[in-house]
This record gives sequence, structure tokens and C-alpha cells, in this order.
Amino acid sequence: GYPPAVGEKTVSLRKGDQTVLRPGMCFHMMSGLWLENEGITITQPFVVTETGYEALTKIPRQLFIK
Repeated sequence: GYPPAVGEKTVSLRKGDQTVLRPGMCFHMMSGLWLENEGITITQPFVVTETGYEALTKIPRQLFIK
């Protein structure tokens, strides 16, 4: 158990993990690549639903190139 909080608590969901995901649970996935002098992170908050998940942002999931 992780109590409701905003902070640097982490949970790792990996192959073989026995963690049970239940509807209503909220997560903030943070994938990142960090190099010596730079890095990038891609984050996505979502809530677990009865049939999968619902994204909590409206930003399209696509690659934006400037």
C-alpha cells in the first residue's frame, strides 16, 4: 500500500509482479532517458477502470517535432 500523496514515492510494475490493480487506483507513469548532460521524460497520469485505463490528460499521444 501507498497512501494518497504527491511526492517521490515509486512503485515498479514488472513482469511477474503480483500487485493487484483495482478500478479507481491512480498512477503517474514516468518514463525517462537520462544521459550525462541531458535527458527526457514522458509522463502520463491515468486511472485504472473496469476495462483498462483512462488517461487523465487530453494531450494527444503522438510525436511532436519542432
